[in-house]
Amino acid sequence: MESNNNYLRSVCKGSIGAIILSFIGIIILSLFMKIIEFTPNIFNMIYVIISLISLAIGAIIGAKTNQSKGWLVGLGIGMVYYIALFIISSYISGAVTFKIFDLAKFTISMAVGLLAGMLGINL
Repeated sequence: MESNNNYLRSVCKGSIGAIILSFIGIIILSLFMKIIEFTPNIFNMIYVIISLISLAIGAIIGAKTNQSKGWLVGLGIGMVYYIALFIISSYISGAVTFKIFDLAKFTISMAVGLLAGMLGINL
């Protein structure tokens, strides 16, 4: 039972860390947008980079906290992170749509979380 609690604690800690880092990155990006005008393609690319870096750092934090099964912790963090951002973006946009592009983003989030979790165990 202690193992399950430790796993959930690690996933929560990593997910919260990833979401906080994403918000910090987005705030910094919005400050830059006041100074520099970005094309939509550049903005989307920077947003994806911020999200992936935040997710990777969150998965590393979670894996370090759990100290075992980093791939499983990272996978959980990737899933929670994407679901949280999906809910937030659906609330902001006012429409809940799940298209093939969203499935691709979900898969990429899980893959990045899994790989970063494996990396986090070895750091």
